[in-house]
Amino acid sequence: MSKRIPTGITREYLESVALPNHGGRYTPISHKSIIDKVHEELANRGFNVESELYRAGINGNVANGMYILDQGTDPDMKMMFIWGNSYDKSMRFKCGVGVYIPKTGNYIFAGNLSSYARKHTGKADEEAIAMIQTQLNMANVHYAELLASRDVLINQTASLRTYSHLVGEMFIEKQCLNKEQASSVRDRLLNKVVLFDNMEHNNAWNFYNSVATALRMSHPKNWFEDQSECHKVINKYFALTTLTQEDCTMEFVQESVQEEVQEPTNQLDLFEVIADMTKPQLTSPTDVIEDDLSLLVREEIQEEVVEEKEEFFNFGDEELPTFELPDL
Repeated sequence: MSKRIPTGITREYLESVALPNHGGRYTPISHKSIIDKVHEELANRGFNVESELYRAGINGNVANGMYILDQGTDPDMKMMFIWGNSYDKSMRFKCGVGVYIPKTGNYIFAGNLSSYARKHTGKADEEAIAMIQTQLNMANVHYAELLASRDVLINQTASLRTYSHLVGEMFIEKQCLNKEQASSVRDRLLNKVVLFDNMEHNNAWNFYNSVATALRMSHPKNWFEDQSECHKVINKYFALTTLTQEDCTMEFVQESVQEEVQEPTNQLDLFEVIADMTKPQLTSPTDVIEDDLSLLVREEIQEEVVEEKEEFFNFGDEELPTFELPDL
């Protein structure tokens, strides 16, 4: 049975979701207290909220909050603050600074948000406030680092085979892309979809945004980890800017670029294997998913549970050729 992610989630709705009583030492943090504190801390630092967007799972037990800010030096990369919270023990509270890209409606997070998530204990509210303050204190630093990472990607290109291996790693090894998301990225690559003006389809920044577009389909519970893992895969290959380590933040560990750049000769190409199994869904280089701020409000995103089916070779209705063996 498929699961639906509710659309049109509002601040008022999340604030009205009843806070459960699990007993013991587990103390859920209320969505309302997080929302109020984020607005308070943003105002204290002179950050004006241009728009805010909320996502949630069924019953509102798992929720994300996103705040697009007027802070930043580049109009193509708007600073944003994000948080994630749950009432059902499925996700620890987490928050961080990222950027919103108006051209594509995508989001990029600064840092591995799950690395500084804490368990909901008796002091969860105090720790959550400290985490919010820590991240906002580093907002300008993280924003500058993400701009630098964007500049690195814009100046690089890669082959279809290279992108195939990266998507394969995200899908098979890291499992930060599901089947639908991996197919979405594949379709854009095969159709040479360009998401930015005056940019080649094989540009690394264009590829990053193809992945980020697919990640908008992630469930609120997994969205942070999926985004972070995909970022680390791309970061490892293209040697993006290392994020500053400050208290709760986590530094990306850079591996040898030379080892990653070498293309394996004994691996199957992801697209060679599945290109004939699923036809591309996009028919035009201009066929791009609409801005996410309207997408989440007007469309219903479904996560379908796909049953694994055995595959058989189909030789059609023609009879197979026969051969007479010689007498021995």
